[in-house]
Amino acid sequence: MTLLLRVGHALGPFHPAPGEFARHHVVRVGWETPKLVGEVERSAWERALGRPDPGTDPAVLDALVARGLVARVADSREARLAFARTHRVQPLGAGTLPTDDGGRVLGTWSRPGADADPEAFDIWAWAHLFPTLEAAAAGLAGASSIAAGGPQPPTGDAVLDRLLERLPELMAAELLYLDLPRDAVDEPRP
Repeated sequence: MTLLLRVGHALGPFHPAPGEFARHHVVRVGWETPKLVGEVERSAWERALGRPDPGTDPAVLDALVARGLVARVADSREARLAFARTHRVQPLGAGTLPTDDGGRVLGTWSRPGADADPEAFDIWAWAHLFPTLEAAAAGLAGASSIAAGGPQPPTGDAVLDRLLERLPELMAAELLYLDLPRDAVDEPRP
């Protein structure tokens, strides 16, 4: 099945003046801040969390893919690797609190955000330290709860499959977002 995954971090609506309607919504991708114009485009971007949403206009989705704001990942090893080499994750939230089952609550003591099982916590806590999802999968293989449960440590490919399986859920819970690899973006401009 083809995955549709939104790319970037929502920065919110832009209001030209106090009390005026939002002109557009801003997304951060790398150092750039592309705009989502209109509710149809914003809604299509927000719903790109795994399976295609039947309510999304295909032309709007195609335009978002062309702009790099949505990644379309075909169900093949080559497509997954191409995606993993051109994207990375960034965590959202601050701090953790332990749970009785070995998971974590992400957020702060005064405002807990979301429960994360040990596997989700490892993705949130460690995957962003690598320049790409491919590198994160290789680095996490054998070194986290993603690798638990088998007699042999999994390969980077197996961990990458698991990362891609978990991404829509973690993005929907606003625990992380997709971004470009560190070496693929220019340095910030003043």
